[in-house]
Amino acid sequence: MGSVKRGVRNAECGMIRIRQATSSDLSRIIALDREIFGAYGADESPTVIQARVEVFPAGCAVLEEVTEASTKTGEVARFLGYLTTEKWAAGREPVLDEDPRLTHVPTGSILNITTLAIAPQQQQRGLGTQLVEYAVALAKQENCTTIVLETAHAERFYLRHGFVKRGERHQRNILLHILQMDLRKT
Repeated sequence: MGSVKRGVRNAECGMIRIRQATSSDLSRIIALDREIFGAYGADESPTVIQARVEVFPAGCAVLEEVTEASTKTGEVARFLGYLTTEKWAAGREPVLDEDPRLTHVPTGSILNITTLAIAPQQQQRGLGTQLVEYAVALAKQENCTTIVLETAHAERFYLRHGFVKRGERHQRNILLHILQMDLRKT
């Protein structure tokens, strides 16, 4: 999916597209990670975020809005959100700030959604659903049988999208819900 661009026309704005993240996206990804997850202490190290983009670029995506005006002027598309993932060889619970250089296994059959974030002013537009669908398609393309993630505040969102709760744990004094999707059943 690294070269695949998905787009959906939004009548009010422009084209919503998902594309592979690059190092030029890192400052916006890190800023959004701090904005959303920093409020309750779950933001991750910029070094770890950078490593995710470098180690598994096909598993990292940016959601953006491209307008006709920005296309004509060459302006940067409006950044709406992002997704980072890695692959594992064996099932386990995710941990905040894990270094993907140590945990990512290119031949793994489990896709871990390490982060999925939509800018606060862009939420409730179905954009998170687009990133979940992208992650599911990526997992299938990568021959994964399972998707796993942890979330502090979006449990209901993931349950609505076919994930099943597998447990809970605390890290950094944050209650994290562990969710999983079995792709052999989808």
